[in-house]
Amino acid sequence: MKTRSAFYILGATVLGALFGHVFPEAGTAIKPLGDAFIRLIKMVVIPVIVTTLLVGITGIGDIKRMGRVGLKTIIWFEVITTLILFIGLAVGNLVQPGKGIDLSQLPKADITAIASNTSKVLDAKTLLLNIIPTNIVDVLAKSDLLAVIFFCIMFGIALVGLGNEAKPFLSIMEIASKASFRLVNLVMKVAPIGVFALMSATIGTYGIALLFPLLKLIGTAYLGLAVLVFGLFPLVAVFLSIRITDVYRMIWDLMVIGASTGSTETVVPQLMQRLEKFGVPTYITSFVIPAGMPLNSDGTTLYLTIAGLFIAQAFGIDMNLQQQLMMVLFFVVTSKGVAAVPSSSMVILLATATAVGLPAEGVALILGIDRVIDMARTAVNVMGHVFSCVAVARWEGVFQKGPVVLDGMAASSERGSLSS
Repeated sequence: MKTRSAFYILGATVLGALFGHVFPEAGTAIKPLGDAFIRLIKMVVIPVIVTTLLVGITGIGDIKRMGRVGLKTIIWFEVITTLILFIGLAVGNLVQPGKGIDLSQLPKADITAIASNTSKVLDAKTLLLNIIPTNIVDVLAKSDLLAVIFFCIMFGIALVGLGNEAKPFLSIMEIASKASFRLVNLVMKVAPIGVFALMSATIGTYGIALLFPLLKLIGTAYLGLAVLVFGLFPLVAVFLSIRITDVYRMIWDLMVIGASTGSTETVVPQLMQRLEKFGVPTYITSFVIPAGMPLNSDGTTLYLTIAGLFIAQAFGIDMNLQQQLMMVLFFVVTSKGVAAVPSSSMVILLATATAVGLPAEGVALILGIDRVIDMARTAVNVMGHVFSCVAVARWEGVFQKGPVVLDGMAASSERGSLSS
């Protein structure tokens, strides 16, 4: 993807916001164009993941290695998630975004749809059981990534057992993978139109005036996310022996696209390609990124903690350290127990707020600005996936640093070696 595409999308975001502000009814009316764009992206994400994962697993030919990759991925997710939750606690307690808020000035959004999805927050036992699909067509249709990954791993193991007999099928999968990536490039040509419509509809529905009473919360969230991008992630880069500037240069345009669309899915195929050129083997990117979408969203994780503290502070609830740690624990559990549901971050927030005794009305107060904060946290999620992939590849001893994909232009390089 060329640099100009990112600028087109960034421009569409700004123009869409202006259009929605000046012509709110028209902005709301063109929302179907944005919805159509998101559906196009969702349409191609599963084919990309399935084909690359199958090709990657069969390329390994080693079941034990795949098991190691899975275990190391989960360990990394849990460590980084817990660390970011505590960073969110620190920022929220220092800034106190909910202190002094006049609740009477804040409009309440309808959270009926979100509340109906809190029943889908699963306990650990049910979550693990639901990873095993009973109907592969059903989980593919629902984009239930954990179940899709489980099936692909099992099917890939079966293909490895077939040996040379599986080669014709794998050739088809390789062609399908290339076709899927080509389809992504075609879909992204209409991204500026979709982004314009999405931003127009958001501003047209909620209005810019809604932002002003909650500027402190928005500022706190952006401050916390900046701490991750310019504080935590550079330290992680040093730990992984890579240059943070290389990461910024490699994915800055993908962060813009992710922020503008509010969806990590829109950049998954391009992100996988760039990481492979950066030196991460295909079998790791095709496993870690899909698994990380429901299990390891760094930006969302940080915002949830800040939002929880905001609700407590706005309603005058003094949470001691023990209560805050309990809230963090609930976030760790519930953030892993929601998959393939709309507004999942708000569902997690509502479920946790209810569990720790915070008023559900607090979620209704901040729902209107969720899109504004979602832009920044989605961009951070994209960067988080990069470090997850590099961390697992380093841990496996298969990361071979390649040329950086500069300014959105693919640099030629060989894929990371599959040998450890």
